[in-house]
Amino acid sequence: MVQTYQGYFEDDGRFVPEGVLVKLPIGKRAIVNVFDEDAVSEPNRQRQAQRKAFEEFFAAMETLNEDGVELLDDEFDKILSEKFNITRELHL
Repeated sequence: MVQTYQGYFEDDGRFVPEGVLVKLPIGKRAIVNVFDEDAVSEPNRQRQAQRKAFEEFFAAMETLNEDGVELLDDEFDKILSEKFNITRELHL
């Protein structure tokens, strides 16, 4: 059986598939074709930047949690209980 994944390689050598999350099989024979074209379109660049931002955010949150920093307080819980909509501007 042959499975084909379209994507691109990042600067660090990681392969990033386009459109799907896929776990590449370990220990399987593979053939890699590299095309001489700019495969990273603008939406993919945005997706890549957003993914990196989320990874950095979650890493920072994990560090704060390990340090025992309480990020959410009673005021935040009160805002959520009032069914605050983050898509609209809110003046506190």
